[in-house]
Amino acid sequence: MSVSNPAARRYQRIGTALALGWVAAVVALSLVARARTGWVAALAASPDRIREGKVWFLLSSGMIVDRPIVISLVCFVALAALALLVCGLRGFWSAAFLGQVVATVLVYSLIGAVRWIVPAAFESVVASPDYGVSTISAAWLGSIAAVGWRGRGRSLFGKCSIALSCAAVGLFAYSVRPGIGILSSEHLVAFALGVTTAIPGIWTRLAQRCWRAPVRAVRPFVISVGHGRAWLALLAAAPAALAVAAAPTALSAFHHAIATHLRPTVTRCAVDWNTLRSAPRNTLSGQAVALASLTTVRVSVVRGFGADARPPVWVDDCRYVFVAGDKTIVITGMWRHGRVQSWTIAGEARVDAPRRGNANVRPDGRVRLHRPSRQLTLSS
Repeated sequence: MSVSNPAARRYQRIGTALALGWVAAVVALSLVARARTGWVAALAASPDRIREGKVWFLLSSGMIVDRPIVISLVCFVALAALALLVCGLRGFWSAAFLGQVVATVLVYSLIGAVRWIVPAAFESVVASPDYGVSTISAAWLGSIAAVGWRGRGRSLFGKCSIALSCAAVGLFAYSVRPGIGILSSEHLVAFALGVTTAIPGIWTRLAQRCWRAPVRAVRPFVISVGHGRAWLALLAAAPAALAVAAAPTALSAFHHAIATHLRPTVTRCAVDWNTLRSAPRNTLSGQAVALASLTTVRVSVVRGFGADARPPVWVDDCRYVFVAGDKTIVITGMWRHGRVQSWTIAGEARVDAPRRGNANVRPDGRVRLHRPSRQLTLSS
């Protein structure tokens, strides 16, 4: 006992110091990120980013708070202190992880499953920046409520007060940050996961029930047949045969999913110009093009104005410059989902034309790269 007590106290001090240090880091980083352009977008997660395997955004997005920053910081610090006092270190960190990582992955998986059936579903949120500690706060709230609910001697009045308090907190959060969407469901999932952290052994019991239910359903059937091994082999072979039959379609869909998120290159821009029927190749008809330059352009775009402004996002385009005589034809191709989606034609003064080109124009208006390995990128 004399050895375990000092070790427990040391663990408590280290864990508390880490928790307080993390809360302080969130406050400091949130204040700095609001003053630095691009920091929020650089730390925010999104369904697209996680689908591409950039799982570190699940953690970085939980290092900054959402607007309004002052109220959000005050509520975050108060709820963190209450969770640390009521739920202890284990409940504090478990709820934070479940709310920030697990709840987000579950909702993103739901979005991916729906889009697998309906590709155009949730198009407006797949690339939206998803950041803030609100899901962590929701998980802490669920854990605190569950601890109070399970407290000894808790009366019906006390349980009703806990339920009303949770509803009041939810209404207050909605009044501060109104708006309901598919990503808002992360908070409900996080609250439910936070409740589970206050119920000892719940995950073990759920795993046992999920394992025993199918076994109990299959066992009488296997015993009655009398050839258990043969039937088990048949049951195992059926999903394997189905997977082999569906493999070509699955691989094709997987290739399409990767292709829609390709970044533009000079070669890809040239291929789209030469092959897409919507490309304005007739613009060059009758023009004696002396110089052609193909580049990719990456522009930082801020959506909205004032208080409704969203964090800036990067937009990729293909830029085609053709010099014919004393005029310059500039065509911009909007790059979306792995190809050029639309074209914009503009004229510029001859002095703004590039000094060197990287392509030749054929009589039919198509281009031929003579330095296809060179990737030119313009950022603004």
